[in-house]
Amino acid sequence: MLGFVLYSNTLSHNYVLDDFSAIKENNIVRQGVHAIPEIFKTSYRQGYLSVKDGLYRPLSLVTYAIEWSFFPDQPNVSHFVNIVLYAITGLLLFLTLCKLFYNHSFSTGAGWSEVVAFIASLLFIAHPLHVEVVANIKSRDEIMCFLFTISSLLFILKYIDEGEKKFMFYSLLLFFLAFLSKETVITYLAILPLALHFFRGLSVKKNLLVLVPFVIAAGVYLSIRSSVLQGALADDGVSISDNLIVGAKTFSTHIGTVFFILGSYVKLLVFPHPLSYDYSFNQIPIVSLGNIFSIVSLLFYLAIGGYAIFILWKSFKEKSHLSNPTSNILSFGILFFLITIFLFSNLVLIIGTSMGDRLMYFPSLGFCIAVAVLPIKLLKIEVIDVKKLSANTKLIPVLLIVTLFGYKTYSRNVDWKDNYTLYSHDVRIVPNSVKAHYYLGLELVKVIANAEQDEEKKKKIYEEGIAELEKAVSIYPSFASAYTQMGVAYYRMKNYEKAIQNYNKAAELRPSDAITLNNIGTVYFEWQKYPEAKEKFQQALQIDQRFIDAHMNLGSVLGTMQDFNGAIASFQNAIHFAPDNARAYFFIAVTYQNMGDKANADKYFQIAQQMDPKLKKQ
Repeated sequence: MLGFVLYSNTLSHNYVLDDFSAIKENNIVRQGVHAIPEIFKTSYRQGYLSVKDGLYRPLSLVTYAIEWSFFPDQPNVSHFVNIVLYAITGLLLFLTLCKLFYNHSFSTGAGWSEVVAFIASLLFIAHPLHVEVVANIKSRDEIMCFLFTISSLLFILKYIDEGEKKFMFYSLLLFFLAFLSKETVITYLAILPLALHFFRGLSVKKNLLVLVPFVIAAGVYLSIRSSVLQGALADDGVSISDNLIVGAKTFSTHIGTVFFILGSYVKLLVFPHPLSYDYSFNQIPIVSLGNIFSIVSLLFYLAIGGYAIFILWKSFKEKSHLSNPTSNILSFGILFFLITIFLFSNLVLIIGTSMGDRLMYFPSLGFCIAVAVLPIKLLKIEVIDVKKLSANTKLIPVLLIVTLFGYKTYSRNVDWKDNYTLYSHDVRIVPNSVKAHYYLGLELVKVIANAEQDEEKKKKIYEEGIAELEKAVSIYPSFASAYTQMGVAYYRMKNYEKAIQNYNKAAELRPSDAITLNNIGTVYFEWQKYPEAKEKFQQALQIDQRFIDAHMNLGSVLGTMQDFNGAIASFQNAIHFAPDNARAYFFIAVTYQNMGDKANADKYFQIAQQMDPKLKKQ
């Protein structure tokens, strides 16, 4: 239960980072179990963004919806679920690797499969790069995908060894559930044939026959995904602020920067310090193929790839999966790493981020397998007595690494307590990251300042937030979101002139941003320029008809302009997209009260107070 112990200090943590968009501020998830059918019919972030976002990962959202039904707004429950799933992952990974390697007896040493599987599983569970996956509730999609994938591998091995068709069915079902968790499992279609070749000696023909049902299952998933998303792309319009590769305009800078990042991944796998939740522009430099680190990285990947392919070719030539067992396992670990990291390499497909610790969750298993078997190969250990495993001095370095990894993991968890703790810590690790400064500024302006009661202290917090946002635009002058949030800060400081200046700058950079238009409308509302405010709220809703705040604001300005029917319609629209919005019911009641309709006013006041007792009848 090492996984549970290592992450036990996250049980008291709050929501952090993407947890808000996936859970707390997701209008579909917050409807609970009743929303499960809708979850399967909508894109991943549709409950937050109100539009299709190009991702289809319903299974983790279903678990959040269930948790919200029984334990609403209780992140400790969701953290507990993540930890339990991670602990189960460790056990199932060990069992799967034991099954995978079971007939590789390595000379006369009994128990070798268990030893290699045990070391690889320990390294995997203890590795600090996984903190972002486990401590960030949203990354349950990654945990579930990996868990279902290794479970699928376990059952297909049982099918090959025992011949019972039920195991094939279980394997296919788990593979499909992995797809419903996250698309990363697509790499399994390349990994499975390798596993069956290296460790079961299946011929190419038999391998393909086993693979066909999985390809069909993948096709079914992709068909469902296409039907739901209707052409929306996951990383449509990637900005340089998200992925600096967008700024690498030549072949040399593209490949040079890609291998600079790939080399950085290897460094963090070997020495996982320091870690950050963000590595966006301009923390990682855009470099050419002439960069020394990029050259070393490229040569490293060519070397390990060449070695793995040579061993694969040799295994075909020798036609025996039992020869050179350590080489076979090492080659499999390398190929597993290379295949899974390719998805996130930006070599061919530009994804939504330059680099991320969470992206190494799958590839790290290949690394751990290679590290587990490498000492055996290099030290030429021929026999291990499993009963005296702890007494084998040659394995002390492995246990030391696991201990150091575990310490780093446990201490890194502390940084993920809440957004402010994470942002304020990591901005020192990545001082050149535009997003790191932006998110800290955003948290100071929107959360920390709002919680402060002392006006003088609140003003200082706003100024700190503005300073962080100014650092963001100094790194990337075209970063519209930073100008928007500076507008928010100045608005709350009642410096309307500065607020409008920053909002207008944001609108120039991103004219179709509904949030900016809504915010401009809010400033006009405060200035009592109601027609202008109404126009901006309506423009925001033309862009995003599910924008709850814009519906609420439009209702308020219409009510102020004595258009009571229009106000009620706007509040009803807010309820349509967010049925648990107690404030919308409350403002409908206020509107009916202003119209002199006491019966409807009392009716809606009662509904609002049942949903939120803090809302008092006026």
